[in-house]
Amino acid sequence: MGALNAVAGAILEDVNIINGTDQRRSGSITVVDPNGETQLDDSFTVAADDSDDSESESNSENASEDGDGPSSTPTFADVFTDPGEYTVTVELDADSAIDGTTDHGATVAVDDVENQHIIVGLGANQTDAGIDVLVIEEFSDLADQLNESAA
Repeated sequence: MGALNAVAGAILEDVNIINGTDQRRSGSITVVDPNGETQLDDSFTVAADDSDDSESESNSENASEDGDGPSSTPTFADVFTDPGEYTVTVELDADSAIDGTTDHGATVAVDDVENQHIIVGLGANQTDAGIDVLVIEEFSDLADQLNESAA
């Protein structure tokens, strides 16, 4: 897992949206920092989990850094300001609902703004929720967090 964590660490930004469904999803995300300031208010479109990215659309903030086109996992940098509680609100477009769920809000603790990441999971197989918001340090923490959510 060390190599996977190293690669993922180079790719993950402050906020990351991962689609675990077999359909493209779109919506908006808002993140408010511990000081009550909105640090992220943006829309996203994320390819289906099994997509080859050929149908993915994205805004410029979600484009891959190498300029080869849109990313299938929208990422947002420079969101974290100070350690503390961040409020994350996700609203999916009506045609992107997951088992009838179109919105989700969560408050999560980010104690290490340099090394932690917020993961928004859409339709993760391990949980009953349509939308999950988790905080991880390493990519391998994602499986552990999802298993805890499912318990």
